[in-house]
Amino acid sequence: MNLIPTLSSDEAEQALTASTKAAVQAGVAVTIAIVDAAGAMLALRRMDGAKAYTIDLASRKATTSASLGLGTLVLDTMYKGRTPPAGMMTLPGGVPVLSEGKCAGAIGVSGASPEVDDTIAQAGIAAIA
Repeated sequence: MNLIPTLSSDEAEQALTASTKAAVQAGVAVTIAIVDAAGAMLALRRMDGAKAYTIDLASRKATTSASLGLGTLVLDTMYKGRTPPAGMMTLPGGVPVLSEGKCAGAIGVSGASPEVDDTIAQAGIAAIA
Protein backbone atom coordinates (compact mmCIF):
# COMPACT_ATOMS: atom_id res chain seq x y z
CA MET A 1 0.00 0.00 0.00
CA ASN A 2 1.26 3.47 -0.89
CA LEU A 3 0.37 6.03 1.78
CA ILE A 4 0.53 9.75 1.12
CA PRO A 5 1.59 11.93 4.06
CA THR A 6 -0.69 14.86 4.82
CA LEU A 7 -0.74 17.75 7.24
CA SER A 8 -2.86 17.46 10.35
CA SER A 9 -5.07 20.28 11.59
CA ASP A 10 -2.72 20.73 14.58
CA GLU A 11 0.28 21.13 12.26
CA ALA A 12 -1.68 23.60 10.16
CA GLU A 13 -2.43 25.69 13.25
CA GLN A 14 1.26 25.61 14.31
CA ALA A 15 2.32 26.74 10.84
CA LEU A 16 -0.38 29.42 10.78
CA THR A 17 0.81 30.81 14.11
CA ALA A 18 4.46 30.87 13.01
CA SER A 19 3.65 32.50 9.67
CA THR A 20 1.48 35.11 11.36
CA LYS A 21 4.29 35.90 13.79
CA ALA A 22 6.72 36.31 10.87
CA ALA A 23 4.29 38.68 9.12
CA VAL A 24 3.90 40.79 12.27
CA GLN A 25 7.69 40.95 12.65
CA ALA A 26 7.97 42.04 9.00
CA GLY A 27 5.31 44.70 9.58
CA VAL A 28 2.99 43.45 6.84
CA ALA A 29 -0.66 42.41 6.66
CA VAL A 30 -1.12 39.23 4.65
CA THR A 31 -3.44 36.31 4.09
CA ILE A 32 -2.05 32.87 4.94
CA ALA A 33 -3.64 29.74 3.46
CA ILE A 34 -2.66 26.21 4.47
CA VAL A 35 -3.81 23.17 2.51
CA ASP A 36 -3.37 19.41 2.86
CA ALA A 37 -1.83 17.06 0.31
CA ALA A 38 -5.04 17.08 -1.75
CA GLY A 39 -5.16 20.89 -1.80
CA ALA A 40 -8.10 21.07 0.63
CA MET A 41 -8.06 24.08 2.95
CA LEU A 42 -6.98 23.35 6.53
CA ALA A 43 -6.47 26.89 7.80
CA LEU A 44 -6.86 30.43 6.54
CA ARG A 45 -6.08 33.75 8.20
CA ARG A 46 -6.59 37.18 6.69
CA MET A 47 -4.78 39.58 8.94
CA ASP A 48 -6.30 42.96 9.74
CA GLY A 49 -5.41 45.27 6.88
CA ALA A 50 -4.84 42.55 4.27
CA LYS A 51 -6.70 43.26 1.04
CA ALA A 52 -9.64 41.02 0.15
CA TYR A 53 -8.04 39.76 -3.09
CA THR A 54 -5.17 38.24 -1.08
CA ILE A 55 -7.51 35.45 0.02
CA ASP A 56 -7.75 34.13 -3.53
CA LEU A 57 -4.05 34.60 -4.28
CA ALA A 58 -2.85 32.90 -1.08
CA SER A 59 -5.25 30.01 -1.66
CA ARG A 60 -4.12 29.58 -5.28
CA LYS A 61 -0.44 29.73 -4.30
CA ALA A 62 -1.01 26.99 -1.69
CA THR A 63 -3.03 24.70 -3.97
CA THR A 64 -0.58 25.11 -6.87
CA SER A 65 2.34 24.29 -4.60
CA ALA A 66 0.59 21.27 -3.08
CA SER A 67 -0.51 19.87 -6.42
CA LEU A 68 2.97 20.04 -7.94
CA GLY A 69 5.10 19.62 -4.82
CA LEU A 70 7.07 22.69 -5.88
CA GLY A 71 7.36 26.18 -4.50
CA THR A 72 5.82 28.94 -6.56
CA LEU A 73 9.18 30.73 -6.45
CA VAL A 74 10.59 27.84 -8.52
CA LEU A 75 7.62 28.06 -10.87
CA ASP A 76 8.12 31.81 -11.22
CA THR A 77 11.67 31.14 -12.43
CA MET A 78 10.59 28.30 -14.74
CA TYR A 79 7.89 30.36 -16.44
CA LYS A 80 9.71 33.72 -16.55
CA GLY A 81 8.61 35.44 -19.75
CA ARG A 82 6.16 32.65 -20.65
CA THR A 83 2.52 32.04 -19.88
CA PRO A 84 1.99 29.23 -17.34
CA PRO A 85 -0.79 26.65 -17.77
CA ALA A 86 -4.29 27.86 -16.87
CA GLY A 87 -4.97 27.89 -13.15
CA MET A 88 -1.31 27.67 -12.15
CA MET A 89 -0.13 30.40 -9.78
CA THR A 90 3.52 31.32 -10.29
CA LEU A 91 3.86 34.28 -7.93
CA PRO A 92 6.31 33.51 -5.08
CA GLY A 93 4.72 32.78 -1.71
CA GLY A 94 3.56 29.18 -2.13
CA VAL A 95 5.76 26.60 -0.40
CA PRO A 96 5.20 22.84 -0.21
CA VAL A 97 5.41 20.92 3.06
CA LEU A 98 7.51 17.85 2.36
CA SER A 99 7.50 14.66 4.43
CA GLU A 100 9.60 11.67 3.51
CA GLY A 101 10.18 13.21 0.08
CA LYS A 102 6.45 13.56 -0.62
CA CYS A 103 4.23 16.62 -0.54
CA ALA A 104 2.04 16.66 2.57
CA GLY A 105 0.47 20.03 1.89
CA ALA A 106 1.48 23.64 1.32
CA ILE A 107 1.40 27.17 2.67
CA GLY A 108 0.43 30.13 0.51
CA VAL A 109 0.93 33.75 1.51
CA SER A 110 -0.18 36.94 -0.25
CA GLY A 111 -0.19 40.61 0.62
CA ALA A 112 3.44 41.68 0.81
CA SER A 113 6.21 41.66 -1.77
CA PRO A 114 6.80 38.26 -3.41
CA GLU A 115 10.05 37.78 -1.48
CA VAL A 116 8.41 38.61 1.87
CA ASP A 117 5.42 36.37 1.09
CA ASP A 118 7.85 33.50 0.46
CA THR A 119 9.78 34.20 3.68
CA ILE A 120 6.56 34.20 5.72
CA ALA A 121 5.51 30.86 4.20
CA GLN A 122 8.97 29.43 4.96
CA ALA A 123 8.53 30.45 8.63
CA GLY A 124 5.42 28.29 8.77
CA ILE A 125 7.27 25.35 7.23
CA ALA A 126 10.10 25.73 9.76
CA ALA A 127 7.64 25.54 12.65
CA ILE A 128 6.46 22.06 11.66
CA ALA A 129 9.63 20.62 10.12
